[in-house]
Amino acid sequence: MRIKDRLAKLLATENVTVRHSADVRTASFDIKDRVLTLPILKDMGVDITDLMVGHEVGHALYTPVDGWEFAIKEDGVNQNILNIVEDPRIEKLVKRKYPGLRKAFLSGYRSLMEQGFFGDNLDFATMNVLDRLNMHFKGGASLQVPFDNAELWMIEDIEACESFTEVVIVAKKIQMAYSELLNQSMDSVMDTLGMGSGDSDDWGDDMPGEWDDTPLPNASETLDGDSIDSDNFNAVSHKVDDDEASTVEEWERKQADLVKSNPNEVFYIGLPKPIIKNVVIPHKKVRTELSKRIELSLGRIDTEAFRNHFGFDPEDWKPATIQASYNKFRSSSQKIINYMVKEFERKKAADEYKRVSVDKTGILNVTKLHEYKYNDDLFLKRAIVHDGKNHGLVFLLDWSASMTYHMENTVKQLLSLVWFCNKVNVPFEVYAFTSAYYDAEVSDSLRLAREIMNPPFESKHGEVVFNDRSGFRLLNMLSSRMSARELNEQALNLFTVGYANGKRRGRLLSLGQYEMGSTPLGEALVVMQEIIPNFRNYHKLDKVNFICLTDGEANSSFGSIRNDYDADLEKDDRRAYTPIPSSYKVDVIFDDPKSRKTYHVNNPSRRNLRMYDGEEQCAFLLRLLKDRYDINTIGIFLDSNRSLGRGLLEKYLGWHSMNRAAHKKARKDCRTNGFAVVRSAGFDEYYLVPSGSVLINDETGLSIEAGEAATMKKGQLRSLFAKNQKKKFGNRIMVNRMMDLIT
Repeated sequence: MRIKDRLAKLLATENVTVRHSADVRTASFDIKDRVLTLPILKDMGVDITDLMVGHEVGHALYTPVDGWEFAIKEDGVNQNILNIVEDPRIEKLVKRKYPGLRKAFLSGYRSLMEQGFFGDNLDFATMNVLDRLNMHFKGGASLQVPFDNAELWMIEDIEACESFTEVVIVAKKIQMAYSELLNQSMDSVMDTLGMGSGDSDDWGDDMPGEWDDTPLPNASETLDGDSIDSDNFNAVSHKVDDDEASTVEEWERKQADLVKSNPNEVFYIGLPKPIIKNVVIPHKKVRTELSKRIELSLGRIDTEAFRNHFGFDPEDWKPATIQASYNKFRSSSQKIINYMVKEFERKKAADEYKRVSVDKTGILNVTKLHEYKYNDDLFLKRAIVHDGKNHGLVFLLDWSASMTYHMENTVKQLLSLVWFCNKVNVPFEVYAFTSAYYDAEVSDSLRLAREIMNPPFESKHGEVVFNDRSGFRLLNMLSSRMSARELNEQALNLFTVGYANGKRRGRLLSLGQYEMGSTPLGEALVVMQEIIPNFRNYHKLDKVNFICLTDGEANSSFGSIRNDYDADLEKDDRRAYTPIPSSYKVDVIFDDPKSRKTYHVNNPSRRNLRMYDGEEQCAFLLRLLKDRYDINTIGIFLDSNRSLGRGLLEKYLGWHSMNRAAHKKARKDCRTNGFAVVRSAGFDEYYLVPSGSVLINDETGLSIEAGEAATMKKGQLRSLFAKNQKKKFGNRIMVNRMMDLIT
């Protein structure tokens, strides 16, 4: 199937969209939207398949967008007659362009005829002229379809057609001649031919054979004309029933036999275009609103009532205490950040060294003149260092309730990476995706109206509509465009949110529109399809890296596609939504006009039993990001558990009972390095990190009280020291892997 898709694209000399559908019985080409639709065929042989593809590509190349519909609806040309005239023209042109298709057309049509696709008994002697014309041009001259001299002008005119305008003229001429023959009585026909009614016996069984050089009624009126106007051609007076061309109608009916009876359903989708101004909340607005929310919340919980009710020390929640914890974390992070900087600069320098080329200057090196007898290299040289790559990073932070227990470690990881970017002057943007944001300054009724008037996505016919779009926003948390003061203020805000959740008191912070909601990861990755190229173009970057910090539990998915052409809709309502099937038999496909690739969104052949539709869709969107923009994609999940659970590994490695070796290796990697790497989530590398094993934090002190060391045995001290060293060693392994990807 994929090979024939490529064949169609090559023949059409353009990147037409090729789609396979279980709902169609014949190949067709939408000449307006440039979509070639092929049925899912039985194994009928290469020639029949190539015939159907080549025929429809001929329409793609040579049938004008509006010509077909206009000729039928406005000019009143019979569709079957138009088919009989147009098909030979486009097949002639496509065979002229690609001579290798000649055999496929001839063999394919002959095979279809033998199988009865144009009728069970092809008796040319009893066929009317329309059917004989159809068979002549389908089967070729070797089929020896008989024609009288009075009919030969039709063959000559059809063979002479080079443009669609000529096709319409010839189709009208044939329709006029044939319809007038049908409408006239036998007496009037004989009068036209110059015969009396008494001579009717002379017609015999082969009446057309007696016409010889006599033209069909009224045909001579139009043979020499270049066009037929409305006075000469009237659709009502020259009406021809569709069943007059029985071979055309029989072909339409029999094509169903070529199609598989129970194929896997194929469902095509498009992606909506995000409206960035409606989706992204600017970093200045985010910083201002979040600072106010945190300040109000911290001021409210510093009371004796909270001590008695919740059983915690209010001193821990004073701004000064949180500021001190933040300063301590930032200071302790410098060692690992400096190590990241060193690795980044080292790998970047190595990459630049690969770009160095040596060029001769053309100037003699006088110090080597004495070597002229045995050395030809006597010229001065210069090293040309080509410019290195400009790097940039885009971060996506999961701002959902499922991240509550992971938020402290995740924020620390994020801040360390941001400070690293800041230190090496790499542009960066941090976006948090949420479903809970609202404009606090607007009333509920006006807020709903704004949501309707300012949707996050603009969708067209056939494009995805998400199940739930209310409240979805991207919060621009941090940016390299911030001043140093703004960056530090917002970093403290994020640290405070992580601090609160780390103490399991996150709900004490009343964050309003910045509360954590559901996980619209799919929507966020669709928006990234616009943000990442914009980010690259704005900073003029050579290489962009995308890092997503999430637990991967996307709870939204492609719910339906927009349908503007539902036949059941009233004329004044041209929009409906067709649900996207969710079944193991459905193959959801996306044809990307940018990367020129076809993607199986949730192809049953690769469906992981522990991954649901939403997660597979996110994996598809990540692959799409990489292919479109040639970026590296990294995922980081800081699990709150001390080890990797079976359920988490089964999601990405398959069932434990069927993939024991993969599970064993992941657990071993986690014990050795502090993290495991999986690649089935759509990322280049997705790091599963149990909290407490590896953090981007490099404190060197052992967590031992002053008097505790004296009572500990040597084995306990050795074990504690080894764990401490292993933690720092694990940090460096993870950093090295990340630096290999992003440099």
